[in-house]
Amino acid sequence: MEDDQQSFRQLFNHFYTGLVRFAMDLTISREAAEELVADVFIQLWKNRKQTDPILYFKTYLYTAVRNRCYNHHRDQQKYQWLQLEEDDALPFDEVHPQLEWKEMQQWLDRAVENLSPQGRTIFRLVREEGFKYKEVADILGISPRTVETQLVRATGRLRQALHQYGGGFNQPISGR
Repeated sequence: MEDDQQSFRQLFNHFYTGLVRFAMDLTISREAAEELVADVFIQLWKNRKQTDPILYFKTYLYTAVRNRCYNHHRDQQKYQWLQLEEDDALPFDEVHPQLEWKEMQQWLDRAVENLSPQGRTIFRLVREEGFKYKEVADILGISPRTVETQLVRATGRLRQALHQYGGGFNQPISGR
C-alpha cells in the first residue's frame, strides 16, 4: 500500500503542473483548474483497483481533465441561469436584456436539438467541448472532411434560426 501511495504521488507530481495549465486554458480561474485536476486524481486513486488497465495514461488524464472542465463550465452556466431566475430585485431595464438573452439561448438550444443526430453531436463536440475536427473524426470514426461539412451545415441552420428569431442576425455563430 505504501508503494502505491509513493507511485501515485510521483505520478501526481509529474503531471499536475501541466494538467493545471491545460485546465486553466479551459476554465476561468486557477483555483477552479487546480480543483478540477485534483478531482481527476482523487477519482483515479479511488478506482486504482479496477480491472481494466489504462493503456495511454497521459491521454487518459488530459481527456479526464478536459471532461471535468466541460462539466464545470456547463454547471456554471446552469448556476448563472438559476441566479438570473431568482433575482427579482433588478430594475426592468436591466432584466429586459437578460430575459431577451435567455429567450434567444432557448431558441438556439431548440435549433441545436433539431439538427440531425450526427450534426448535433459534431456541433457539440467542436463548438461546446472544444475538440478539433480531427479529434471529432477519430471519436466518431468518420473523416475530418465529414466533420467540417456537418459543422458548416449545422452552423448554417443555426444562423437561419437566429435570423428567424431576431430578424437580422447575420454574424457567424463562432469564428474558427
